[in-house]
Amino acid sequence: MAFEAFEKLSADKKELILSAGMKEFSQKPYKEASTDSITKACGISKGLLFHYFGSKKAFYFYCLESAMEKLTAQAQSKEEVNDFYDILFSSMDQKFALCIHYYDEMHMVNMASRDAATEIVQQKAEMMQKYAIQIKMKSAETIRRALQTLHFKHDENLQMTVEGISLYINAVLNKYLIQYQTTPDAFFQNRDAIKSEMKQYLDMMLFGICQK
Repeated sequence: MAFEAFEKLSADKKELILSAGMKEFSQKPYKEASTDSITKACGISKGLLFHYFGSKKAFYFYCLESAMEKLTAQAQSKEEVNDFYDILFSSMDQKFALCIHYYDEMHMVNMASRDAATEIVQQKAEMMQKYAIQIKMKSAETIRRALQTLHFKHDENLQMTVEGISLYINAVLNKYLIQYQTTPDAFFQNRDAIKSEMKQYLDMMLFGICQK
């Protein structure tokens, strides 16, 4: 079993080691991140870290996958929410809350997305693509649920409508993600403005297909 020795550690010890790795990898690109700093922070030897993971690269990807699992966790939907925008923005707020709660994890993923180190670039792209597909599927489910609250003028193609709204949402989010690429904290500080602009774009899209 991969990482068997590490998995046998207590939950507190595993969290201590992972937290030290997340913090280092969230602040520095892969090549500059120091296993000496990581082991000093969590109080173990470098030899023990490599006993658990085999290499810096393997530990890096263990941390990255753990970070993405936490940031893409499925939050429980609020059954009382039955308005189109409430459903969309409730889901978005839950994602914002996850990113704020898992601060180092969020910063590690952000750092990883910009890291061009040849040692990690292919595996990193494959891992991020896997989670991007999961996120896309979850977003489509949320949008489909939100659309059920609306009254369409005609028998619109539901799948095309879901995809169209997804494109609108992603376009707005990507504009801000690019703008705050190196300062991700500012993205969350401006979340109300992002949601407001998104509503304006979605209003324009929905005007032609929904009854007033």
